[in-house]
Amino acid sequence: MDNQISRYIKLSELVNMYIDESKQTSKEFRRLWALAFRGLTDLGLDVTWLPKQIVIDVNSNLTATIPDDFLDWVRIGIFNSSGELATLRVNDQLTTYRDTNDNRLGDIQSQNGVSVDYLQYPYGILNDGDYEHYFGAGSGLIQSGECKVDSQNGIIIFDPNFGQAQIVLEYISSPVMDDDYTIDFKAQEALIAWLRWKDIQSLPSTRLVNISEKTMRQREYNAQKKLARKRIKPFRLATAEQYFREGQRMAVKG
Repeated sequence: MDNQISRYIKLSELVNMYIDESKQTSKEFRRLWALAFRGLTDLGLDVTWLPKQIVIDVNSNLTATIPDDFLDWVRIGIFNSSGELATLRVNDQLTTYRDTNDNRLGDIQSQNGVSVDYLQYPYGILNDGDYEHYFGAGSGLIQSGECKVDSQNGIIIFDPNFGQAQIVLEYISSPVMDDDYTIDFKAQEALIAWLRWKDIQSLPSTRLVNISEKTMRQREYNAQKKLARKRIKPFRLATAEQYFREGQRMAVKG
């Protein structure tokens, strides 16, 4: 018999744990499972759902189609020679005008017939092919292009000069239901605390369920949620030492 603790626990198992704890009956299972699913979403967005990376082809109109399980993006970029994800610059000024049209690039050509690309250089100017930095301006970043996410139309927009055939999208995806949804076992107490809170939240205040009891259970859930975040994304001494060493610089002291 395998007695090892599984990394993931089914949502139905956690609901049954709470039913036993609260001395309720199986008749409440459907109601409590719906509450647990809401808790799964709340914990997933903030703590448990880890981002996934996929490679997406760039369309001929310099857009990329977002996958169906997309919930929110984390990073957009390309792989560099070191195997790292080099991010693109997010430019919210890129227009979404006719961004689902195949002739998008032709539709967004400059309307006044002259180049207005000076906004491409917010930190300096080009002078005879040489870049001169504005005094006192930020340094900016050397990046391989610009992008903007149009979640409403399910696409990513790139600047007209973007030259990559593929991009890497790192995003939070919708959970996949097999025979049931699952959650990381490190967050099981947080989800049970959610059930304790939500199970009584909508009940009218009486001698048995008062406002202070509801507030206490909400605070318990928030505390368990913070603990789950620490367990899933723990502080590691080796990582801290690496950041410290990388931040050290040799300098001449006056």
